[in-house]
Amino acid sequence: MKKQIYLLALAFIMAYPFSSCKKDKTDSPVVSTTAISSIAATTATSGGDVTSEGSSVVTTRGVCWSAAASPTIADSKTTDGTGVGVFTSSITGLTPGTLYHLRAYATNSNGTGYGEDVTFSTSSLIKTISFVAEWAGGTEKWEFTYDALNNKVTKFDNYWEGTLEKTLTYDYSVAGKLTLMNGVDIYGTYDINAQGYITKDDWGGGEYASYEYNADGYVTKAYEYWSGVNHKKREIEITNGNVTKITKFADDGVTQTQVKVFTYTIGYNVNGIHQANVTDSDWKPIGNFYGNPSAKLVDFFEYWDPRENPIVKKKATFAYEFDSKDRPTTITKTAADLTLEIWSYTYYE
Repeated sequence: MKKQIYLLALAFIMAYPFSSCKKDKTDSPVVSTTAISSIAATTATSGGDVTSEGSSVVTTRGVCWSAAASPTIADSKTTDGTGVGVFTSSITGLTPGTLYHLRAYATNSNGTGYGEDVTFSTSSLIKTISFVAEWAGGTEKWEFTYDALNNKVTKFDNYWEGTLEKTLTYDYSVAGKLTLMNGVDIYGTYDINAQGYITKDDWGGGEYASYEYNADGYVTKAYEYWSGVNHKKREIEITNGNVTKITKFADDGVTQTQVKVFTYTIGYNVNGIHQANVTDSDWKPIGNFYGNPSAKLVDFFEYWDPRENPIVKKKATFAYEFDSKDRPTTITKTAADLTLEIWSYTYYE
């Protein structure tokens, strides 16, 4: 009888921790955070991957963000479905020019699991660009004014050595047209498409430049029309949202006169700085009138004349200084002949 009681007690003791473990298992979900992309002034895209539901089904998942580190679901958040697997989150309501922390999250009945804390800065509208180079003979500054509704450029002030030289205003009053006015005089007239990109730059007298864009909003070809003939002047290759190659052509549209190949940094071009321009202007692209800028900042580019034999490649490199919001404040370009071009930026807060 004692032996029987002993065996029953032993069985109870052995069973107890197992049933207790099963009863007390309260695992939260396991989730990772997706890298931030499509960063704009007030929006961005992220998401996550729920790799384990934990001890109960995932009822809510998404991303949460804050200006402080380690945001939680008590902060701003999205709600993007249930269960395990990959999800995408559209983040809205952000403040321009702000550094944010973001984490993916997943919640079950036992708690919330979080992914890695990643940081990103929303874009700021460029207020001024100042340019000086050893060959320029002085400092030129461009100041841009935007409307409050859709961030279209409405005014452009051009300074030389601190003195205002001209003010251009942007007139969008005619559908499909953009007119730049210098006081009461017309400075330039353009055809624009539904996205606001310039498709035609009217030079007058039946001559003009025209531009083609791909579905993602990047310019891919540029033409000049004169003497009754359309001349292909530039062809642009885009890879992963970056301008990787620009080929210039002679007036016959066939003979290549220059090839320029770009290599990029790992840093995203959040503030929309145009560095691989299809035009010969440095102020006209501001406002994305000639399509989107490259997604990242340029590290260096090489260029050469394909007509040379042997071909001699030249290289220009870029160095950056950033402010506390990860915005480029100074970009220094070192040309192939070691001369410097310095670009300084300020932003609207």
